[in-house]
Amino acid sequence: MINCIICEDNNLVREFHEKIIAKVALPYDFNYEVYSCDKYSAKLKNLINTPSDIKVYLLDLELPNKSGIDIAHEIRRVDWDSVIIILTSHDELELKLLKEKLLILDFISKFDDYEKRLSETLDIIIKKVDTKKMISFKSNKELHYVKLDNILYVNKDNDTDKTKVVTIDNEYLIRDSLSNFLKRLDSRFFQTHRACYVNLNKIKMVDFKNSIIYFNNDKSTDYLSRNYKKELRKVL
Repeated sequence: MINCIICEDNNLVREFHEKIIAKVALPYDFNYEVYSCDKYSAKLKNLINTPSDIKVYLLDLELPNKSGIDIAHEIRRVDWDSVIIILTSHDELELKLLKEKLLILDFISKFDDYEKRLSETLDIIIKKVDTKKMISFKSNKELHYVKLDNILYVNKDNDTDKTKVVTIDNEYLIRDSLSNFLKRLDSRFFQTHRACYVNLNKIKMVDFKNSIIYFNNDKSTDYLSRNYKKELRKVL
């Protein structure tokens, strides 16, 4: 899932951005959502602080209550992975904005071939999704892109005979065997049951007595069998 977050106080410009995103995304087979805000708000703050797979921010430089740069600073306090694009009517400020060291992907002037530049930048983002850190799969006929770091655990779902992928904020059932899906994971995933692998980086604590693994967001799994407890103690 790619989440495109627009913060622009001009309603017509926001709608224009949404049309550009839809046009650029059309040739590709992926799932995306667009969230639009006219200013910094509780809704935007929640989007910033809620982990998700991929976020792309389109921030107007001049906003009623907080500038695009101020919002970029807030984003970078909690998130260095998301893509930030600054949209401005003042292209002479580009050098000054670069000095903020916020890893902003692009500064796009609203007076300099605006639609073309924004379309090209969005196209680059879609094409250059880091496949080493991302995994894609279909669930319920939709294609999803998920960060490996956001996966808590994967296990075989006995009720459906599918593989269940549990992430920080979602769960997916996919038509793939667990053994085949494991080939796409890396060394951070550790076997805790014959039918389950967990992300070691996301474990908060383990109740070995009751065989429950707790993760950083307070989700848990009881896929911890006796045969794997000893090895799990060693790696934690």
